Amino acid sequence: MRLKSLDIKGFKSFADKTQILLDNPITGIVGPNGCGKSNIIDAIRWVIGEHKIKSLRSDNLEDLVFNGSRSRSASGMAEVSLTFENTRNLLPTEFTTVTITRKFYKSGESEYRLNDVTCRLKDIHNLFLDTGVSNDSYAIIELGMVDDIIKDKEGSRRRMLEQAAGISIYKTRKKEAKQKLDATQQDLSRIEDLLFEIGNNLRTLESQARKAERYFQIKNEYKEISVELAKASLEEFNEKYQALNEQHEIEQDKKMKIETEISGDEAVIEANKVKLVQKEQELNGLQKQFNELVNRIRQLESDKKLAAQRLDHLQDREKSLNQFLGNAGEQLKQLKESIAFAEQQITVEAESLQEQRDQLENLRNTLDEKRETFDIKKRKLEEERHNLQQFQRRQFDAEKKVAVADTSVMNLQRSMQQIQEEKAQRALQIAQLNREKQDTDAHLQQKQDDLQALVSRHEAIKNKILESQEQLESLRARSVEENRKLDARRNEHDLLKSLVDSLEGYPDSIKFLKKNKEWNSNAPLLSDIFVARDEYRTALEYVLDSYLNYYVVKDVQEAAQAVQLLESHKKGKANFFLLDQFGAGGATAASEPQEGLVPAMSVIQVDEQYKALAQHLLGHVYIAESTDNVTGATVHNNNVIIEKSGKTLRGKYNLGGGSIGLFEGNKIGRAKNLERLASDIESLTTSTAQLKQQISETQTRITGFNQELNDRAIDQARNEINKLSNQAINLGHRIENYEQLNLTGEKRLQDLQDQFAELQEGISDTRTELEEITEQLQSLQAAIQKAAEEFAAVEQDFNMATQQYNNQNIQHTRQQSKIENLKQEFSFRNNQLTDLERQITSNREQLKETSAQISETSGKLHFGDNELYELMQKKDVDERNLSEKDRTYYEFRNAISEHESKISRQRREKEQAETLLSGIREKLGAMKLQVAGMKERLNVEFKVDLEAILEEGRKNDMTVEELNAEADRLKKRLENIGEVNPTAIEAYSEMKVRHDFIVDQKKDLEDAHNTLMATIEEIENTANAKFRETFDAVRTNFVQVFKALFTEEDAADLKLTDPDNIADSGIEIYAQPKGKRPSTLTQLSGGEKTLTSTAFLFAIYLIKPAPFCILDEVDAPLDDANVGKFTQMIRKFSDNSQFIIVTHNKQTMAAVDVIYGVTMQEAGVSKLVPVDFRSLN
Repeated sequence: MRLKSLDIKGFKSFADKTQILLDNPITGIVGPNGCGKSNIIDAIRWVIGEHKIKSLRSDNLEDLVFNGSRSRSASGMAEVSLTFENTRNLLPTEFTTVTITRKFYKSGESEYRLNDVTCRLKDIHNLFLDTGVSNDSYAIIELGMVDDIIKDKEGSRRRMLEQAAGISIYKTRKKEAKQKLDATQQDLSRIEDLLFEIGNNLRTLESQARKAERYFQIKNEYKEISVELAKASLEEFNEKYQALNEQHEIEQDKKMKIETEISGDEAVIEANKVKLVQKEQELNGLQKQFNELVNRIRQLESDKKLAAQRLDHLQDREKSLNQFLGNAGEQLKQLKESIAFAEQQITVEAESLQEQRDQLENLRNTLDEKRETFDIKKRKLEEERHNLQQFQRRQFDAEKKVAVADTSVMNLQRSMQQIQEEKAQRALQIAQLNREKQDTDAHLQQKQDDLQALVSRHEAIKNKILESQEQLESLRARSVEENRKLDARRNEHDLLKSLVDSLEGYPDSIKFLKKNKEWNSNAPLLSDIFVARDEYRTALEYVLDSYLNYYVVKDVQEAAQAVQLLESHKKGKANFFLLDQFGAGGATAASEPQEGLVPAMSVIQVDEQYKALAQHLLGHVYIAESTDNVTGATVHNNNVIIEKSGKTLRGKYNLGGGSIGLFEGNKIGRAKNLERLASDIESLTTSTAQLKQQISETQTRITGFNQELNDRAIDQARNEINKLSNQAINLGHRIENYEQLNLTGEKRLQDLQDQFAELQEGISDTRTELEEITEQLQSLQAAIQKAAEEFAAVEQDFNMATQQYNNQNIQHTRQQSKIENLKQEFSFRNNQLTDLERQITSNREQLKETSAQISETSGKLHFGDNELYELMQKKDVDERNLSEKDRTYYEFRNAISEHESKISRQRREKEQAETLLSGIREKLGAMKLQVAGMKERLNVEFKVDLEAILEEGRKNDMTVEELNAEADRLKKRLENIGEVNPTAIEAYSEMKVRHDFIVDQKKDLEDAHNTLMATIEEIENTANAKFRETFDAVRTNFVQVFKALFTEEDAADLKLTDPDNIADSGIEIYAQPKGKRPSTLTQLSGGEKTLTSTAFLFAIYLIKPAPFCILDEVDAPLDDANVGKFTQMIRKFSDNSQFIIVTHNKQTMAAVDVIYGVTMQEAGVSKLVPVDFRSLN
């Protein structure tokens, strides 16, 4: 994947559409400060997705849009497009050319486009995932980011390594897995809450279900007992029912006897009652006649009182009617007069109304005529005014054009004058700048000569320092080696001495004798008298293994003393070689040496006094490289052949061997070795002291040379040269800018003169048009004045006619209302007259009737007085006869009452019998009801048919009382249980199924949780492994690149701050340029920091090169020598990556393939000037 081009339009200082071709290995971007070089880098950052405005050196997005200049208006949109060639298919797309575009409008809208198709920022990020291209990757390095790498700001080192390792996708997957894990955890929490809730409900339902089961169990027992109780109760009911039936028959017979006696007595009473009725009828007839007589007397008295009262009433009414009729005549006369007057008024007002109606019609016709004339004049006036407004607008537009043209002419004249003045001023400035540039070039040449002298002397001193440093390093290496040998000898000496002192590996008896002062002997052990070469020690120790713990003493007395001590102290046993015995008997003669065998005596060193003992023990021992070809036939006499490695020992009649222990071969010659090591330590101590003295002298010499070095003077001279170079370049740019401005000004002046001529011609045409419009306006205004006067006269006539019509219409309306009121008054008076006449007629008839009634009532008032007297006398006679008949009647009735009393007593006896029968019947009914209630209860409560169970026999012999007691006990148990949930058992089963289902779901979620944890762990392990692999490779590359940028003697390394936690471990950079030991990287110089960061960056590029790398003034702190190394390194890496370098350094400029110069010929507007250096090679 390669960069092809960058297109910018309206972004920051790039107002015009600008294209930068980037399809070269190394592209340089140069220009003076403030010309817009870094805006190109910002454009690349922005288009690949940078959203931190501070990183783009702006405060808000609007600042990214070109904001205008003195001669240009602001742009409304910023647009940047970056084109890639997908040559190696690094991008996951089928296109060979990929263009990403980002636009931002000042209205606040923005968009991303991929190959001119709208997309999201996420699509851009996904496109460049793990390609090394992003807004925060190691593909874009600014000078400030050098310090970020040195200080490891916000973990920049690790971020770069992660990008190189390609573990961004793992981090994304880990993040997604963690999100799923969080969601799973939340689901688990919800399910646990649900399980908690369901668990509570399940426990409640379980309790209710157990309670319901216990309830139904007891209820079944209660049912069985209740059925048995019903059977037992029915048996008792049958016995009681038969006894009550017998008693009912006896009482029924007794009742019938009493009823017979009552019937006889009642017959006698009925006969007497017939007679009593006759007497009563006779008495009633007399009483009725007497009552009729009394009523007639009362009626006559009442009629007399009523007639008197009616007479008074009729007389009052007659008087009232006469009074009304006397007043009615006058009222009738007044009403007739009012009616006649109203009728006359209506006729008069109606004639007046007709006259007003005729006048109103005439006025309406006149008003319509005037309205038509009014409308015509009004429309004509409005048309004239509309035409006037149009001409006024034309006049305003023409005047506006003239004013604008006049202003433009003045501005053009002012601009032309200003351009001429600026041209003259720039000519003076160019002359002044040329003089300054000549002075600056001369001063620069002098400074460069001075710098060359300083550098030559500096290099000579540096060569001496390098030679001394090489000597110092050599001495230090020798010192380190000698110290290492000395430490090794001392450690070996101390270890051996501790073994000798502690007699490690020897029996306690040997240790006892060695430390016991009572045994006054300096006898050595056999292992201490021999010294052998290292390669034979193991073989010899194997041969002498059984004798190494023997003490070598002078004679038997010395040995006996030791044995006695061991015996007395109970310290075991020890063995001794008696030297005097070997001296007396002589040494055993050695056999002739065989070919390929080394005599053991030839490889050991032993004191003269022990040679006989050594010959005795080793004189027959030979050492071979291998015993594979040795057989019993090849071994002469009692000789022993042992393999040099000590693995195998062969005698004539025996063979031994096996593996070799770790510490075998260390017993022989311990004392001699201890002496040799002490000598070596003394020699090495003297050697290290001498080397230390030589190192100190060399360091002093190097310090002197360093003091002679004057880096500050060179840096100061270089800074002055850089300043003078920049000043000369700036002066050259300024001269070029002024000359370019002169050319631009001349072109601008010519354009303004052409515009001035065009404006003059346009103004003349516009003024002619304005005069014509003014004349037409004057004629229109006169016509409007005339039309307005005519309209005013017509309007006045119209208003007067309207006023007259409205006044007449009001009078007409009032006259209509007046006539309506008169008609209502006339109708009301007629109705009053009719009512009064009808009332007079009615009252006259009533008066006649009242007079007749008065005459009739006066006659009745005295009629019937004689009849009333006769009736009073007859009343006295009838009253006496009635009293006699009444006495006879009551005497006969008392006799009947006595008979009735007798019958009453009989009836009471009968009632008692009936009560007893009723009680029996009630008991029988109660028993039936109990049986029916029992039947109903069994049916309702237990769904049992009583008739069906009667066919079954009793299941137990319990009595009714016992069954009742048991039934009551079970019923109380049911009551104690209380209310139960009959659906609890079914609900519990359903809830249990749901609970088990949710438990299974929880298990699935837990399995998913564990799977996600395993996935996260796998991702972490994979990412850590890839990161570790990348880190190790980058570490190796970093050391190589660092030494290439510095020297081979310089030291550098990368280390993890927490190797046990790779996922979160930071990265430490260790850099020690030759002759320096900085405690922190910040103590390095600016150039060393830059080279160190460059080494780190290129170490990453060796592993995973980014498609392109942008270096923004990274070479600024480097001197010329390091710039050369820097550019060589870039050239080396340009085979795999494209480099875009923003620089002020000439050496860097010379190393690029194509250079783009950024200028601001027009203030605030950046332009590009490309130069291809490849054609110059």
